[in-house]
Amino acid sequence: MDISLVQHEAEINSSTRKGFGQRHLFATLGFLGLATVYMMRVNLSVAIVDMVNSTRTLEENGTEGTCPFPDGPAGETKQVHGEFNWDGPTQGLVLGCFFWGYMSTQIPAGILAEKHGGKLLFGGGIFLTSIFTLITPMAVRISLKFFIAVRVLTGMAEGVTLPAMHSLMASWIPCNERSTLGSFIMAGMQFGTVVALPLSGLLCEVNIDNGWPLVFYIFGLSGLIWFGFWHTKITDSPENHPAISNDEKEYILDHLGMQTRTKGGTPWYAIFTSLPFWAIFVAHCGNNWGFYTLLTELPTYMKSVLHFDIKSNGFLSALPYLMMWIVANVSSWIADYYRHNRETSVTTIRKTCNSVGTFVPGLALICAVYTGCNAVSTVIFLTIAVGSNGATYSGFQVNHIDIAPNYAGILMGLTNCFANICGFLAPYVVGLITTDEGSIEQWQLVFFISAGIYFVSNTFFLVFSSAEDQNWNRIVETHSTSRPRSFGSIETTSKL
Repeated sequence: MDISLVQHEAEINSSTRKGFGQRHLFATLGFLGLATVYMMRVNLSVAIVDMVNSTRTLEENGTEGTCPFPDGPAGETKQVHGEFNWDGPTQGLVLGCFFWGYMSTQIPAGILAEKHGGKLLFGGGIFLTSIFTLITPMAVRISLKFFIAVRVLTGMAEGVTLPAMHSLMASWIPCNERSTLGSFIMAGMQFGTVVALPLSGLLCEVNIDNGWPLVFYIFGLSGLIWFGFWHTKITDSPENHPAISNDEKEYILDHLGMQTRTKGGTPWYAIFTSLPFWAIFVAHCGNNWGFYTLLTELPTYMKSVLHFDIKSNGFLSALPYLMMWIVANVSSWIADYYRHNRETSVTTIRKTCNSVGTFVPGLALICAVYTGCNAVSTVIFLTIAVGSNGATYSGFQVNHIDIAPNYAGILMGLTNCFANICGFLAPYVVGLITTDEGSIEQWQLVFFISAGIYFVSNTFFLVFSSAEDQNWNRIVETHSTSRPRSFGSIETTSKL
């Protein structure tokens, strides 16, 4: 090859990587989309504290096995005049039924995204989630059954988003930017949680319609506004984007390695007999148990055990997810550094990041068990538990694209479908265990279970995971191409 041509291509790649291009706009809107959809997912976790009617009698030293209230004379009664009389199992059902719908659309979404593109699926999922969020206050006031039905539909609409996004990332993000841009996009979920939890607490205190309905109106409206930008600015791939420069388009396509597919279908048998796939599957399930236990139940724990008011509850519940967002982005930069400058294998990077994101939370939860009623120490350990989990975004969370970029959406649909059984099972189990919400001993059991699941699932991941391109990912070409065979193949593509 002509040396001058190689130098010219190198100059184009360098300038294209440094500038803000359409792939960065895609990443920004993807980040905001996941942030918005997570605002609509987690707002109920705070709103339910204000929705449920509860009465607590404050005793100077508290009852046995519970924490005393921080101040207030003995015998003083503290009431939350919510509209609904729901016991613990009912609250667990309300928080968990979202995931019945969420898991049902994972696999179909992955298949549809791979065949028809992810733009409409991702945008349409968030649009419908916004509509269902807006009608939630009306639904819950009509009947509990109607409310549960709307939450299930909300879950079905949101369930298409992650498989669609994984398919889009496989088409838009060059392999050597996957840790940074991929983790940035996925960290939108934590950013949305950070915004939603304190803002929900503030909105619940507004003296308009009891406050809590505003949580659903504000976040539902934000989703509709986001959809307008997404629908007009994003396409399924760089190849058909009207505003992308030729240099950026060629840069992206030359570093993807995606092949035109034959009509041979999805290699289901090869997928289900692949140990690296099962490593991701187990890691995803274990991570989701711990993550959703804290995501859905942390505001309840802050209120019933540590006795924080609704405003403090929202801000303190958001703190761990702010830390998680920071850790997710920092760990992605560290992962890229070690890949580029230390030539560390991607398999080692994935296992290391995933271990930080699961072993550290497990240890922190065990520490939280022994802090008792020390609110400061408990919040610190819970912040460490949730925050360090952000390292998994450079671990199993992007491992689907490593082993099979041509089927990344389908793989995410498969693992996310079954992993989100934990999304409704974990809150329900917590509801069964915490028959007395203020009992420290009962919540300690909840934390021990989550820690154990973290340890077991990541041990399986350490033994069987890989970041190498799998044989069944290699699709027979239908036209000649000079591009790499797969951007999950570490040895034949640009470095991650």
